[in-house]
Amino acid sequence: MITQKEIIPYRIYQARVSRGLSMPELAELIEVSKQAVSQYETGKSKPSEGTLNRIADVLRYSPDFFRKPLLANTSASSGIFFRSKKTAKAKDLKAAEVKLEILQEINSYLSQYIDFPKVKFPKADYDYHEIIPIGNDEIEAYAQTLRKFWNLGNGPIDNLINVVQKNGIVISSSHFNLGKLDGLSEWSNNTPTIFMSRDKDTNCRIRFGIAHELGHLLMHAGNIPPEDILNKTIHSKLEDEANRFAGAFLLPAESFGGDVFSSSIDHFIQLKAKWKVSIAAMIYRCQSLNILTVNQIKYLNDQLTYLHYRQHEPLDSEMPIEQPFAHKQAVNLLLEYNIIQPLDFVRAIGCTASELEDYCCLPKGTLSQTNSDNIIQLRSTPKKTIHTVG
Repeated sequence: MITQKEIIPYRIYQARVSRGLSMPELAELIEVSKQAVSQYETGKSKPSEGTLNRIADVLRYSPDFFRKPLLANTSASSGIFFRSKKTAKAKDLKAAEVKLEILQEINSYLSQYIDFPKVKFPKADYDYHEIIPIGNDEIEAYAQTLRKFWNLGNGPIDNLINVVQKNGIVISSSHFNLGKLDGLSEWSNNTPTIFMSRDKDTNCRIRFGIAHELGHLLMHAGNIPPEDILNKTIHSKLEDEANRFAGAFLLPAESFGGDVFSSSIDHFIQLKAKWKVSIAAMIYRCQSLNILTVNQIKYLNDQLTYLHYRQHEPLDSEMPIEQPFAHKQAVNLLLEYNIIQPLDFVRAIGCTASELEDYCCLPKGTLSQTNSDNIIQLRSTPKKTIHTVG
């Protein structure tokens, strides 16, 4: 007789929060009381099989998801850093946090079969003061430390996502449908993870967001008490430091400064094509480095407004958007060599096939296609490791 696995209360919380629902909202949808939902999530009581199936249906997770063991933590979390506007709703941030957890589970599952690149990331001697921001000289030094560690030189970075993945950082993007949130990052289980919103539609904005999260992972991860990250004043300070890091990392002072010889918008459009950084961010960087005068900076900012470039800059539509590819490459290899089947992968994670495709940046239909005409298949092979090549 097969014994049914126990329901894991946190999975109910995880599924509910990932869909942005409150306890009362879920209770109404599954026709139970708010107190009942609370007891399900704390483990004080268990839902019946019928109720569990309703929860699964409403939240779009398989019933098996709620019995799936949680990912073991081999090291403490650094705390989660959100790149969000001050007006972002707490429930939206919680939803993104849970999605990050599921991304880490996907990576753990694929790591049973795939040797992803090992983590190569320097340690920074960050001196944390609660309210006092660190100076620009320190920011510049941290940015140069990372560039040197990754042998990037001081020129433009052609494909930032490629660089990040080759150095062992887990990165993915998803449609958060949250206009107030650009991305989040965390160092957990000895692995740095970046999760970006795919709602942002320009390559420059995505690249700046990734560089921003690299700043958090290098300077702040493990150095800031988790409770301080939630403090609004400290959060604003950390965001400012990460933004300055992103500018310093993408636009090194000496090489970028040597490229700036005019305060015309046309010149900055040419710089954007070379450095793959927005005009607005380059103007701010020029201001930080005192490359241009106060009047020149004002003129450029006025031009951005007059030409409506704050909404849509030149080259935004022409510049291809960099996409994460490590998980996509891993899944395609495993499917190609018949090591896993799409349905097995979907069941192992517990979310829908289309959502799993979104997490892994796979084309729609990759995990939901069936070969009903095929009556024979390759014999299943034992688990084995595949080495990816970046």
